[in-house]
Order: sequence, then C-alpha cells, then structure tokens
Amino acid sequence: MKRAINLCLLVCVILFSTSMKASDVLSVKIENSSTINVSLSNTSQGQKLYLKDYSGAVLFNITLDAMSSYRKYFNLSTVDDGVYFVETETEFDIKVTPVLKNPKGIALINNSVVTVFKPKVDVENTMVKVMLTRVEKSPLSISIYDREGVMLFNEKAKDDELIFQRTYSFSDVPSGKYIIYFSLKDRKFMKEVSI
Repeated sequence: MKRAINLCLLVCVILFSTSMKASDVLSVKIENSSTINVSLSNTSQGQKLYLKDYSGAVLFNITLDAMSSYRKYFNLSTVDDGVYFVETETEFDIKVTPVLKNPKGIALINNSVVTVFKPKVDVENTMVKVMLTRVEKSPLSISIYDREGVMLFNEKAKDDELIFQRTYSFSDVPSGKYIIYFSLKDRKFMKEVSI
C-alpha cells in the first residue's frame, strides 16, 4: 500500500512539474565540430543558463527574463578536451546536458540528460514540511542548523526512498530563522525557514 502511495505521489510530482510550465524546453544541438547551439523556449523570469566544465567551474552564465525563446551558441574550440555541461535552472529543477569534446570535435552523450528536482519546503506554524523527488538512487542527507550554525538535526535518506517526505516539528526551539541543507550526490541545496 505504501509503495502504491509513493508511486502515485511520484506521478503527481512529475505531472505537476510538467504542467507548471510546459516550458523550459531545452534543445542542445551540434552546429559544427566546435560549436553547440543551445535553445530554450518559454523561459521564465529568473531562469538561469550555465556552461560548466567537469570540475564545476562556470564558463558562462546568464539570468533570463520571461521570453518565448532564447538561443546561445557556444564555441568550444578554445577550451581543453573533456566533458562540459549545459545547465538550465528554474525555481523547481535543474536540467543538465553533458557535452564531450575530444580531438575529433564535440558530441552529445546519448540519453544522458539528467533532471535534478529542487527540494520543496513549506512552513505551517511550527511544522516544516519537506519534499524532494530523486530521479535516481543516490545518497541524500538533510541537516538542520540554527542561526549560530549549531546542527539541530541530521538524517540520511534510504536509497530506495525516491520521494523523500518529512515533517519536522520546531515547537521545542525558539522562534527565529533556521537553515535546512540538502546534500544530494554532487548537489547541495539550502533553504532558509522562519519559525
């Protein structure tokens, strides 16, 4: 029964995130041996576009306005051979498309586009509801800190828990601001809450 509920929740989250914006249609195509064409349609206000190298260093970034389409060409002829990532980030998720550059030119890695969902946090009085959808089984830990940086709580999610949902009670701590850190594989998210 619990598994059926989790499956229904996963389907709802996917449908919700898709219907929130049929947007953010990302297309990454190879123009020639050194140039990629990145196009976005239906961008939202504040959406970000990055080009990063394998170590995570940002080579290009821009924050977009709401518009029907945006196009950017990246010429990779001056960068070293290796793996690069085209990323788009919205309020709800991050889409990552890897691009491989070698002496023969550039190539997209088939079926390797990854979507990382951002955590959702709701505060109701002294209760904090947290939800995070994972698309793959990867380590997830959650830590809660007070303003002075003292850890109040730490939890590691089970690997098979693809939809992580918790409700934390802050009724035994003073009112104020608290920070929740989500560590997910190679991503870290931070949410600040006021109780």
